Amino acid sequence: MLGGAVFGEDLHFKTRTVQLAAQTEADADAGIADTTATHKIIQFDHSPGVEDLDSLLRDGLTVVAALPDNAVVVAAPGGRIPPRPGVNWIGAILPGDKLSPALMLMEMGDDDVATAIVEFHSDLTPAQQDTVAGSEGVTFQRTAALRRDHAIVVATAEEMVALSRHDEVAYIFPADPALLTGNDLIACAGMLTANGTVGQYANIVHGWNLDSDNAAHLGYAFGSITPKAPAQLVESELVRALNEWARHTNVIFQPTTVASAPRTILMKFVSGSHGDAYPFDGPGGILAHTFYPVPINAESIAGDMHLDADENWHVGGDIDIYSVALHEAGHAIGLGHSDKPGDVMYPYYRSNMSLSANDIGAAQTMYGLLGSAAPVSGGGNPAPTPGPAPGPAPGPAPKTTPLQLTLDSVPATTQVAVAGVSGTVSGGVPAYSVQWQTDHGYSGKASFPNGSSTAWTAGGISLVNGANTVTVTTFDSQQNSASKSVTITLQTAAPTGTQGSLPISVKISSPVSSVTTVTSGVLTASGTASGGRGVNRVTWQTAAGASGTATGTDHWTAAGIPLLTGNNTVVIRAWDATGASAWASLLAVRH
Repeated sequence: MLGGAVFGEDLHFKTRTVQLAAQTEADADAGIADTTATHKIIQFDHSPGVEDLDSLLRDGLTVVAALPDNAVVVAAPGGRIPPRPGVNWIGAILPGDKLSPALMLMEMGDDDVATAIVEFHSDLTPAQQDTVAGSEGVTFQRTAALRRDHAIVVATAEEMVALSRHDEVAYIFPADPALLTGNDLIACAGMLTANGTVGQYANIVHGWNLDSDNAAHLGYAFGSITPKAPAQLVESELVRALNEWARHTNVIFQPTTVASAPRTILMKFVSGSHGDAYPFDGPGGILAHTFYPVPINAESIAGDMHLDADENWHVGGDIDIYSVALHEAGHAIGLGHSDKPGDVMYPYYRSNMSLSANDIGAAQTMYGLLGSAAPVSGGGNPAPTPGPAPGPAPGPAPKTTPLQLTLDSVPATTQVAVAGVSGTVSGGVPAYSVQWQTDHGYSGKASFPNGSSTAWTAGGISLVNGANTVTVTTFDSQQNSASKSVTITLQTAAPTGTQGSLPISVKISSPVSSVTTVTSGVLTASGTASGGRGVNRVTWQTAAGASGTATGTDHWTAAGIPLLTGNNTVVIRAWDATGASAWASLLAVRH
């Protein structure tokens, strides 16, 4: 079924990239009719949203996986999917797209066998999986380490091809031998999207957009930290995992205190239901999950890493924080699961792993060789990137002056709640980028006006009452950096009357109950705030990381609060002129 739109019309499998016309012709050649398969791909002519998923649920369909681009895989009772607007194509996954290129079946002799993982669609029970094995005369093995949708088979190439023809089978790829003994390996839940978990068969080709210097500048922030190890050590291990990827490709991580800022990876330890649609399952189950970057997931949950606080976390031992974070950081920059045992991005964690050539090659495919002028084209998990051809011995490197940043003078005090700073950059290796951040959590980018390559200006810097330290950092094309800070004190007159002696109070009057059940994807809350030295701002934030500012103060309204399916904790916070605050919360359960 072809629509008139051509937006995102490629389907990205690990076996191939398929355009809609080619996919439709392949279906016809394979004799696949709309009613043949229970599990179908539905590709939209737009990025599917909450309304699209709700429509699928109303029609009795179950989303079992996400597939780039703009597609989901569903379980359709009877194999029939009612016509719907905004859909480019509906069809089955072909058997050839279910066989991993890493299996190398063409090199196997008639009597050769290989050990593989058979991944089933997530709605299948173990009994249904075993029915498939019985029909082909093979035996599935399961160990405690295996995911529920995985089974191990030792089979010939012919038997694997036969298994791939079953609708119940999603993908077949090499098994790590350690899975047969159950030693040292723990399953990863996979990369998450608002539309479901990305299938193992999917080829991930989108990462974060590159900035003008051909690098992806990403922020990182910490939420709640596990108390099972010293907080400073835990944070250090998480940052070490991020920086290990940055050592090999053009991704640069910088700390920020604004967890909801764009292009920011929030890392936090949480338990059970924690504001997204993927609750944790307690000790011994899923260790962590990470959300695909923009545009597949919206800000601010894109790239966020959640770790199950109920697990027995350690530094340098099982369950090792760095080992899990290294894998999840790969997801945070946009990498899917590898089919190759021994890769960090294989769908099972193993402690004390180092990035393989395949891991590094996958990252460099998205973001380019470290320090390169442009990214390598393509996507997925490529073969290791070859080194440069030999050339003449290099001469002495050209001398460069150190990177320097200057700040123009600004008034030390002001009565205006918004400030601006400016200055120049010199030295290093152009081109430059400039960022700013305050010690109260505001951040942004400076611009180079009038075509200048060295003179920059930054406006719209929000100030709170009292001292505000603004730190400006510049980066050159070689990721060298230089920073300077300035302190600006905002002085506002305290309100008259007795109000200043009262504590800040914030109340939610609508919804009336602190736990409310909704069906809509957005929520409007309202209430009152008072006290302190005059409430001058009311903000809202969800546990998933979305945030905003309410309209009004004494009587405030927070509209357009986005809700994920499941439990959503919403925190309303009132601020006074001194920067003091108080909060109230509600739980919105979206069905």
